[in-house]
Amino acid sequence: MLERIRSWWGRPRRSGAELVIGSTVAAFTVLAAIAMSLWQYREEVEAHALLTGRARVASVEAQLRARFESYDAALRLIIANFSDPTLRMLDNEVWARLLSNIQNSDSGIDSITIIGSGGQVLAKQSASADVDYAKLPFFRAHQASAAIGLLISDPEADNSGRQMIVLSRRMALADGKFGGVTALVIDLAAIRGILQPIPMDSTDSVAVVSGNGRIIARKPALADNGDAGVDLTRNANFQRMQLLGHGSFVSRSSLDGVERLITFDKVEGTRLIVSAGIATDSLYGNWRRQSLLIGGLALAISSALVFAALLLLRESRLRAAAQSELERQARTDFLTGLPNRRQFEMSLHREWRRAARTRTDLAVILFDADNFKGLNDKHGHAIGDEMLKLVAGVLDEAARRPGDLPARIGGEEFAMVLADTTAEGAAFVAERIRSDLEARSLSDHGGIRAVTLSAGVAATLGGAAGSATALLAAADAALYLAKQNGRDRVQVHQPA
Repeated sequence: MLERIRSWWGRPRRSGAELVIGSTVAAFTVLAAIAMSLWQYREEVEAHALLTGRARVASVEAQLRARFESYDAALRLIIANFSDPTLRMLDNEVWARLLSNIQNSDSGIDSITIIGSGGQVLAKQSASADVDYAKLPFFRAHQASAAIGLLISDPEADNSGRQMIVLSRRMALADGKFGGVTALVIDLAAIRGILQPIPMDSTDSVAVVSGNGRIIARKPALADNGDAGVDLTRNANFQRMQLLGHGSFVSRSSLDGVERLITFDKVEGTRLIVSAGIATDSLYGNWRRQSLLIGGLALAISSALVFAALLLLRESRLRAAAQSELERQARTDFLTGLPNRRQFEMSLHREWRRAARTRTDLAVILFDADNFKGLNDKHGHAIGDEMLKLVAGVLDEAARRPGDLPARIGGEEFAMVLADTTAEGAAFVAERIRSDLEARSLSDHGGIRAVTLSAGVAATLGGAAGSATALLAAADAALYLAKQNGRDRVQVHQPA
């Protein structure tokens, strides 16, 4: 076989075959370079889109953060002043003017109300319809917990249809008990006003969503109210943004069906989420057109190479066969044809893992040809080699099950792996091999009697703890004892 491989490699190549191989390599090199270039261009397009999305998110987030910090500062100022006993004694008209001044100083504030612990109005900047504040969700939330801090409600429409949100903070009495709530009502037109100036394509989007999954504002809006109040709690995109906090991903919108590259982040100090989406059709449109054009060219080139590939198929198969033969030889003892030490150790460790996993038995037998050196010295190496082949044949005949592996592991040393076999079973196999060899002779060489065998047997029961190395060492110790006790015998390792 080695001669066949050498002759195959030594055959002269025809120029046509060399040209086909060279052309194929060159064509695929060019195609790989084109594919890499197209992919790099796609990554550049996506990176630029991510920068654009992050810039939009950062711009909206900064404005919202500044605005809500201003609203929160107003709430804290009102609570601090109202907590002052002297200021608290001022009549309602004075407080109405104070609250009106705060309202006028900050755009977007529609109304300000100071609510007592029982839900009664303590002060507000203007007359309005009576409301039972004690039943409202934001009031009840502050009443139940002192740890909420700034609370932003979900959007609600007022009597005129305008969309509003309520920002509120808890007021505490001197003893720390619940003393009421101060609330700012914010007209969402102020929030929509932040989104409107953002330049973007008609298929892009930017949105502000509450922590409860309600849209605060969105551009472009599907409704006149800026889509305020639309419930996204079951929306997979919102759930992903709420879980991650910030990042980007590609997904299709459940609102308008447009697939977008979505970038998002939370507004610092709040539970609000800002997202900016860039439609993938516009983002990758030009790249897809170029890819289709160049991909068509690549397909044409590949089709032209099919015939050449068929011509090369036979040569590829020959190479595969040669490689397989070389790999087989690397695992086989050249003299006896048995698996070599490397294959034996691989099989032993594999069967050990299987036995440990399935809690089954595993046995190893180590053999040593007795007085082999004396036979070599007396009759020569040629007779010694024939004797080793004879021993290998006896072992190979004894390996009757598919999982049994006989091997030559070095010099006159042989081994056998026996899966699902106890020490008693392995000792029986070893004794059969020993007795079979005892009856053999080299008939072609004057009837020289076969060497005797000493054998060491070790086994593990039911996947017992230990290692394959320890099992092999136990068999080796048993073999040593067999040699020490007179040779030509089978010795079973007895665990301590």
